[in-house]
Amino acid sequence: MKTAPILALASTKGGVGKTTLTYCLAIEMARRLSGMPGIRKSGNPEECAVECIDADPNRTLYEAVRKGRPHGVRGEIATVDTILPAIRDATLRAKVVLIDLEGSSNQAMLYACGKADLVLVPAQPSLFDVVEAMKTLDVVAKAADLTGRDIPTKVILTRTPVLRQRVADHSRKQFLAKGLPLMTCELVERAAFKMMTYTGQSPSEIDPEGGAAANVSALTDEVMSLLPIDAQ
Repeated sequence: MKTAPILALASTKGGVGKTTLTYCLAIEMARRLSGMPGIRKSGNPEECAVECIDADPNRTLYEAVRKGRPHGVRGEIATVDTILPAIRDATLRAKVVLIDLEGSSNQAMLYACGKADLVLVPAQPSLFDVVEAMKTLDVVAKAADLTGRDIPTKVILTRTPVLRQRVADHSRKQFLAKGLPLMTCELVERAAFKMMTYTGQSPSEIDPEGGAAANVSALTDEVMSLLPIDAQ
């Protein structure tokens, strides 16, 4: 039985842009996987190209999906007790599954990473985030040990300045020096991402030709190239 690939977004630290990244990826992936020229509103939960599982008690991602109602995106809530059956069911009805995890080390993170085809670890350009990224990769390593398989993992820098700054360059060097696998693309700090929290609309909907939309498109290209989506 073919099932959808699973992308887990994990960090032992909160406030790193995990939910923003998940929501943007979900909308852009759904647009591509649904074969739609643009984004439409849809209230039909069966029209699901991307399923988002919100395992964070704050339920920010779930509320964003409920508010924005992006075409092809379904949102649901999961707890540590329900996350495994939620993942199983989602892989049977969607083309790709995204899991937004709580910003702490917990059992739900271990479960989700153990099921994931790819784990993204969002991190801001700071020493604190280097330390937390290493903690998160330790959780992924434990999940890999439990499942007896390698789990592809990438660190993605978030909220980086539009113009390159020395502190961001120094942080990149620190991540690489610690052996943390960095994605080529980064999530740049832009006003459109903050506006999204109010409107529920992604940058590709608000300003399709803007820098934020281009940023999300490039990120989605890289992420989808790391997932076994074509195998479906």
